[in-house]
Amino acid sequence: MVIDVGIINYNGGSELTECVKSLKAQSSPVRVFVFDNASTDDSIDFLKKQGLDCQITQCPKNLGYAGACNGLLEQMDSEIQVLCNMDLEFDPTWAENLLKCFERHPEAGSVASLVMEKSGFVNAVGVLLGSDLFAKNEGSGLDASDADIREKDVFGCYGAVMSFRKAAAQAAGKMDDSFFLFFEETEWYFRHNLAGFKTVFCPEARVYHERSMTTVRYSPLKLFYSERNRLRSAIRLLPLGSILVLPVRGFVRYLNMAKGGVPGQSGDGKKLSKVAICKALAKAWLEALVSLPKEWATRKKYERKYGNVAGKVRELLASYPLQDK
Repeated sequence: MVIDVGIINYNGGSELTECVKSLKAQSSPVRVFVFDNASTDDSIDFLKKQGLDCQITQCPKNLGYAGACNGLLEQMDSEIQVLCNMDLEFDPTWAENLLKCFERHPEAGSVASLVMEKSGFVNAVGVLLGSDLFAKNEGSGLDASDADIREKDVFGCYGAVMSFRKAAAQAAGKMDDSFFLFFEETEWYFRHNLAGFKTVFCPEARVYHERSMTTVRYSPLKLFYSERNRLRSAIRLLPLGSILVLPVRGFVRYLNMAKGGVPGQSGDGKKLSKVAICKALAKAWLEALVSLPKEWATRKKYERKYGNVAGKVRELLASYPLQDK
């Protein structure tokens, strides 16, 4: 069986070409699709010069991560499909081990890879969820020898590399391209679960990733999108009582995070301003509040399609809990 792998690129530089090379070197065959989100660098020209067998789509407009994923989903038709970042390197046996895991678990709609840094530290095993939908990557920052990397059920795939059956993607529907960046994959995997598809973590399917290459780690922009989209998803999915206490839980969470200290600079070395961070949070809450009627309509649509959404989500949060502070 051939796996279809769709890569979302935005100013990926030489990292994009290295990612494609690692996929073309797999022990099991893969077809590679690249969706470029209006990059301003030479990443696509450089890739084309390498003569690698891949299909390239150059979009004249940046559609965001979700929009690019939807573009790739329209192109891919294999039974096993993958959506991923451009700043990844795939272990040569990744595809082979991924397929074996799908074969072992015919009931699984998705298989999560072990995403880690070459230093040996884990990026993600699975995803853990707080009662307000605050999401954290399980095992993040741990040495691989200290993380729980046995084969097991997890909530869903880490957004850097998502592997799933075509049937599961069709049942979940398109990603919400209005999210643009962040939390789109988490909301999408809620829909996978609501449709009855589970995800299995496969420790043998290894992918190497240095996080936040395009979106700078600790940046106010990243904070804005992740918080806005988390809140929008909460309105769609959480029980009503949990929605009403979101401001309280948010305040407590921000207070605890502040106690840990605000980073002095973002991942690109720029100085971080507490004012900028507060503005990003305020803007996120304001836009989520404005979108409340639309999100409530989406909630009703999900209830018609999936049944008791709030009850099923409550069970998911209990199955993959993040210890709320």
